[in-house]
Amino acid sequence: MRVLVTGAAGFTGVYLVKYLHNQNGVEVSGLIRKSSQNNLLQGTHCIVADLLDREMLDAAVRDICPDMVIHLGGRTRGDYGDLLRANVIGTKNILDAGTAANPDCRILVVSSSAVYGYAGEAPITESAPLQPLSEYGISKVAQEAQALMHHKKEGALVSLARPFNLAGPGQTESFICGKLVHQIAGAGKKKPVLDLWETSSSRDLIDVRDVVRGYWALVSRPDFAKQCTGKTFNIGSGNAYPVSSIITMLEEITQQHFTIRLPEMVAVPPIPSQKSDNTRIASLTGWRPEISLAQTLRDMLETAGVKTKE
Repeated sequence: MRVLVTGAAGFTGVYLVKYLHNQNGVEVSGLIRKSSQNNLLQGTHCIVADLLDREMLDAAVRDICPDMVIHLGGRTRGDYGDLLRANVIGTKNILDAGTAANPDCRILVVSSSAVYGYAGEAPITESAPLQPLSEYGISKVAQEAQALMHHKKEGALVSLARPFNLAGPGQTESFICGKLVHQIAGAGKKKPVLDLWETSSSRDLIDVRDVVRGYWALVSRPDFAKQCTGKTFNIGSGNAYPVSSIITMLEEITQQHFTIRLPEMVAVPPIPSQKSDNTRIASLTGWRPEISLAQTLRDMLETAGVKTKE
């Protein structure tokens, strides 16, 4: 079973590739943009290609002839035009390349909970209206439309996954848990000061290691064509954690008290709360989150060199 992972050198990609290496009968290839990223994926067959370079991408995918593609590649930040090119045109290119190389190729396109925007306090189902509140969210809505059009027009085996807010060891400061852990680790022996925009919003946080299990639970199903193709699956914890409660957990794990520094004008979060309904993937595959947020934070801290208390 040949599996191609795009965006393989990214935060999720590294975890996904590692997980796939432990699955019997799976040959993993990673699509990366720079040869220097090879060191993040040691022991993995890597190909260097840009999702926006059709000729190079087509040749690379044709050589692999994957049975499955898990499409993580794209942008999360940047100029609006760059977001659209990477997340929409790049997705079209990998869909075309995957289907041309192998008409029976299963393709899981990874979207984002950003497509929902603010959907209220109740758990969000996959049928909720798409009301993105960021340019990134808009680009992911367009990505999903592109993927579903490819399925309908070409008869391709395409499914969509919508992960909620990720956390896990090695996460960058671009995400709330990564930001908090980096600030704690950066304080050294000094009392940590956490610089934040606000502490009231609530996020559905899920460990990246649980998320990659969810991707594999979907794409590896024997009945993928019937049960997954053309459908969307939320992958979240089903819990909403206020930023303030995340800080409390970190204080309990480290046995420290943190000073929180907020701006004079505290930001009003455009998405005050978001919580997933993950019933669809759980009912179909039996997948459920296994790693608690407290354990995720402990692992993040220890990876960053911060001592924790039992």
